[in-house]
Amino acid sequence: MEKRHILLVNPWIADFAAYDLWTKPLGLLYIGKFLRKYGYDIELLDLTDRLRWGPFDSKNNLTGRGKYHKTIIPKPEILAHVPRRFGLYGATPQQLKVSLEKARQPAVILMTSHMSYWYPGIVETVKILKTCFPQSKIILGGIYATLFPEHAKSVIKPDHLIVGYGEKQALVLLDKIASIRRDYQKIPDFDDVGMLPWDLYPELQTAGILTSRGCPLNCDYCATKFLNAQFCQRSVSDIVSEISVLYDDFKVKNVAFYDDALLTNKEKHIIPILKNIVSKNISMRFHTPNGLFARDINAELAELMFASGFKTIRLSLESIIPKFQKSSSNKVSVINFEKALFCLDAAGFQRNNIEVYLLMGLPEQRFIDVEQTLKYIAEQGAVSRLASYTPIPHTRFWEISKEMGYIHDSIDPLLTNNTLCPCANPDFPVEKFIELRQISNIMNDKLRNASPER
Repeated sequence: MEKRHILLVNPWIADFAAYDLWTKPLGLLYIGKFLRKYGYDIELLDLTDRLRWGPFDSKNNLTGRGKYHKTIIPKPEILAHVPRRFGLYGATPQQLKVSLEKARQPAVILMTSHMSYWYPGIVETVKILKTCFPQSKIILGGIYATLFPEHAKSVIKPDHLIVGYGEKQALVLLDKIASIRRDYQKIPDFDDVGMLPWDLYPELQTAGILTSRGCPLNCDYCATKFLNAQFCQRSVSDIVSEISVLYDDFKVKNVAFYDDALLTNKEKHIIPILKNIVSKNISMRFHTPNGLFARDINAELAELMFASGFKTIRLSLESIIPKFQKSSSNKVSVINFEKALFCLDAAGFQRNNIEVYLLMGLPEQRFIDVEQTLKYIAEQGAVSRLASYTPIPHTRFWEISKEMGYIHDSIDPLLTNNTLCPCANPDFPVEKFIELRQISNIMNDKLRNASPER
């Protein structure tokens, strides 16, 4: 067993439903880049890589997104009442076992975590890893590990747990295991400069890009401020270089921007990035699965987005109700939103291809609040994308949800799954959540089937 050989693992998703929106474990890849810089030999096992495990139709799947393979497993007892099938998304257990039989034994396995209520996927992944590599140490980090550290320690039982940024913490732990000494005072907590180790993938057709960390806003339902205390943006040249390499060397066709605040400081950031993409004749399909701040979209930016190849536009509106707009840091007003739609429309985007996020199930929210927002979005000619609220620790709405009796600090993260509608109540029951989805689907189908006016 080589002391410097490290296996990076992106575990299974465990849920009632999951869909691949160009997803890549960017945090884990940043740690891999960091460790490689300091002399470690890294290997990647991404259990949600559809191009490796399937299903992936390279001829017809031009968008780069699609369904994961689902392996049905017994529902956790606490979810037994939910009338849906529970499963692992990604590689089959047999595919994983065969892959590990051929792999070199790592000194350490570094595993990431995403949605807190996906942790059964980590449990199942760890079971197989420990069977195949009983001598390898397991280090767990990521979002779940940071938001629910005590739960992760007791349920996953990793050898080490990393809370917060993992780059330098992982390096220190690995050096200790490998008996390596170095001067850590000269080493930063993280380093976003340079190319992610995309060569770790056997084949690559889609990629994710982070042009920044964190968010300048502090919305009541979002834990980004806790997970990323400061908002910082990469240099334009560094981002353009990464996109160019993905295009020229890896022949990547679809790239998703996963920033929480992609358009912030647009004059010095996204606008010059897109101008460079256009001038270099980079022909890619760009996507924005995270909602864009509509207030930052003007005519120049909209035209650049169209010219550079943006195909998936998602805007964050969340609600037209003033109370909940305030909870969203007042990041968009109705006036801002309508202006953004006008600019995107004028640039060449069709409104019935523009998707708009809105939240339902917030504490103190009413059915009519969501219904009014749904109708407003449809009146503007855009497609609504309902997102069910998930209570997240270290947010204002977590505290409000506790006060209202929906959750408690020792709650099993499984019960925060948005499928369960955690803040449903007698005045806004689960049946009303289902009704809202039906309303949204009917409106969206009508819009998508409508002929464009121009």
